Amino acid sequence: MSFNPRRLRSANELRALSHPLRLDILEQLTLHGAMTASDLGDILDETPANCSWHLRKLAEHGFVEETERDGRRRPWRVTRVGLSWDHDEDVSASPGYQAASRALTAQFIDREVVRWGRNTEAAERNWAHLGASETVALLTEEEAVAFSAELKELLMRHHGRLTGEEPVPDGARAIRVLAMTSVDPQ
Repeated sequence: MSFNPRRLRSANELRALSHPLRLDILEQLTLHGAMTASDLGDILDETPANCSWHLRKLAEHGFVEETERDGRRRPWRVTRVGLSWDHDEDVSASPGYQAASRALTAQFIDREVVRWGRNTEAAERNWAHLGASETVALLTEEEAVAFSAELKELLMRHHGRLTGEEPVPDGARAIRVLAMTSVDPQ
């Protein structure tokens, strides 16, 4: 499977991801490959029935699919690695798209901030130095577009490891990066 982020274009797609457990399920399937509702329940401390219900909701919107059954086991996998969506009015005329887009973005930000605090506190000494940074740059629109493209390229450098196109080296761990850019109104 290659890295080809799914572009979310409707409010319904965005809302389908608005439940924290669904995001957890997608994350586990992306990081660890196909799993059953029972496997996910064990990892996420949820009931298999609850995981199964959320898997079916994700499947209704094409985010996951069942793999070949193994006896009674019903493993699920992600259909694509990565998601993208916009706040731009031109992207979707779907009613409620903008509100759903902002809500999902806020949920991702909140989720990563909480994770950053938890992970930073628990990190071993040699991993804890990854830290945080913030900066402001004075750029033209053309420079900002180029900067954004370079940043995305840097962030995508190792995504082949998630898709199985590249081997995962021993000792590799999930490194979380939340990169956000915005432009001041004036």
